[in-house]
Amino acid sequence: MENEIFGILTSIEKKLNSSSISPRIRASLTKELEKAKNRYRNFDADLIKGETQKQVYESLLKKGKALLKNGNNLNEVYSFLRYANAAYFDFTNSLGPLNTGIRLFTLTSALLMALSPQFVGAVFSLVLVLPIFLGLNALKKRRAMGYTMALFVFPVSFAVSTLWLRFGYRVLKDYSGVLSETVQATGKSPEFARLLITIPPVLSLLLLISACLMIYKLFKARDMLI
Repeated sequence: MENEIFGILTSIEKKLNSSSISPRIRASLTKELEKAKNRYRNFDADLIKGETQKQVYESLLKKGKALLKNGNNLNEVYSFLRYANAAYFDFTNSLGPLNTGIRLFTLTSALLMALSPQFVGAVFSLVLVLPIFLGLNALKKRRAMGYTMALFVFPVSFAVSTLWLRFGYRVLKDYSGVLSETVQATGKSPEFARLLITIPPVLSLLLLISACLMIYKLFKARDMLI
């Protein structure tokens, strides 16, 4: 089968080369175009299996042909190139990093919500609900905004985990003293206070690891988002 996608990309390149656009916009479009051309250069549409993949392929062809016919809007060109790059991972069944990133985003967000009230307050923790919800929803829909929300969640998670790890270090140095302070401050039994001073630092280490893996996986998966 003719490599129609690569043909469309080549035609887009010719249109861009003959267009008068700003260097900044040209650089952005060229970057996406080169990535798409490299991916589709030896692409074989006959290898596409499954109804969903076929629908994505037909949609990509339709958008590309419409763009060549009457597409002078640079935003539409950029959107198509992003769509083409993202669709490639559907065709090659290479969505593993994104799926892992979504699970890590969920885990990181849950740990952040559980550990943040102690240091940043309950109100700030509630404020986090909106970007977390928007980010998770966007990632599931493969929207680039999900990656942006992950970039917001990461430094907050890093800060909260660092604060808890510092507390954990203090517990290691002066376990009896911290335990006594916690019993007096909370009015809880020593057994319950032990849980309060040991479990959160352990979870904070998990939060730090999860947040770092999340941002790494989503960085690798950023071209899978539109």
